[in-house]
Amino acid sequence: MTHYAHLKTTLKLTALCTLLGFSLPNHAEAKGKLVVYCSVQNTTCEKVSQAFSKKYNVETQFVRHSTGTVLGKLKAEKDNPQADVWYGGTFEPHLQARDAGLLATYRSPEQKNIMPQFKKLVEQRGDTTSIIYLMELGIGVNEKSLSEKNITKPQCYADLLKPEFKDLVQYPDPRVSGTGYSILSTLIEIMGEDKAFDYLKALNKNINQYTKSGMATNNLSTGSTAVNMSFMHAYVREKDKGAPVVGILPCEGIGYTLGAASIIKNGRNLENAKRFIDFVLSAEAQEIPWREADSYQLPTNIHAKAHPNLPDPMKLKLIDIDFIRFGADQEAKRLIDRWMKEVKGE
Repeated sequence: MTHYAHLKTTLKLTALCTLLGFSLPNHAEAKGKLVVYCSVQNTTCEKVSQAFSKKYNVETQFVRHSTGTVLGKLKAEKDNPQADVWYGGTFEPHLQARDAGLLATYRSPEQKNIMPQFKKLVEQRGDTTSIIYLMELGIGVNEKSLSEKNITKPQCYADLLKPEFKDLVQYPDPRVSGTGYSILSTLIEIMGEDKAFDYLKALNKNINQYTKSGMATNNLSTGSTAVNMSFMHAYVREKDKGAPVVGILPCEGIGYTLGAASIIKNGRNLENAKRFIDFVLSAEAQEIPWREADSYQLPTNIHAKAHPNLPDPMKLKLIDIDFIRFGADQEAKRLIDRWMKEVKGE
C-alpha cells in the first residue's frame, strides 16, 4: 500500500469511528489480537470483551472458565501460554498464580482510582494484579418462607445458630466454592480462628445443604431453602427478578471478596494486555457488568457508579481481610482440611 493510500484508508476509518461514536486508539500498536481467560459470568465476559475490541480496534477473544480452572490452565501452559490476560475471579487465586511465577509485571496508572481501603494491598501486589470489583458477603433470606414459619429475620451470623433455623440454612462448600472460602476467611477475621471453627461446628446442625457454588441462590428464590450465605449482589438480582428475597449485612461486620485482573506471563500480546488492564480499571468498563450483563458486582473505581439497588461501596464498613495470608496455597489447604475434619467430620 502506498503512503497516500494508507493515509486515505486511515482518514476513512477515522471518519467512520467518529460517526459510530468511538475513537481510534492513541497508539499505532493498538491493533492486533488479545485472548482473555475470563472468570466472571459469560455475558459479562462477552460485553467487556466487545467494548474493549470496539474502543481499541483489537480483535478480542475470550474463553470462559472458573477461577480454579484458569489457575490450573496457567500452570499447565506455563511454557506456552494460550491467553494474554486473566479477567475476573477472586483475588486469592491470582495471588497463587503470582507466587507460582505465572503473571507478568505491570502496574497500571489507573490503579490510582481504586478505592482507598485497598491502597496497601495495591501497593503490595499491584505490580502483577489489579482489583476490579468488590462483592460483599451477606445473609440472604426468603421473607415469605420465614414469615410462614413465624421466624424473625436474622441480623447477625450469630442468629443462624438459633434452633428455629434447623435445616433451613444453605452454605457453599469451601472445598469447591470460592464464596464458601471467603465466608470462612471472613469469620476467622471477625472471631479468630478457633472461635470461627466453633461457630461453624455449631452452624452445621442447622445446615440443610453445602452447595457446590456460592451463586446457587435459586434454592432461596423458590423457597426450598429459607436462608443462604453468599454475596449481596446475588440477592439483589433475585429480588429484581421478583423473588421474595432480601439480603442482610451481618451485624458482626461486612466481609467481602475482591475480583482481580492480571496479565499472563509470556503471552503473545503484551501491549494489548496492558491496555486491557487499563480499560477494566476504568469507570466506563466497571459499569458494564450491571448496566449490560445483569451482573451486580460493586465497582472499585471511585468514579464508577454502582447498581442503584446496592449500597455505595465507599460507605460500606468493611472488615480488614489479610488477602495475602488467605491467598497462600498452604494456608488455604490447611484451613479447608481443618473444616473437613472438624465441621464435616471427614
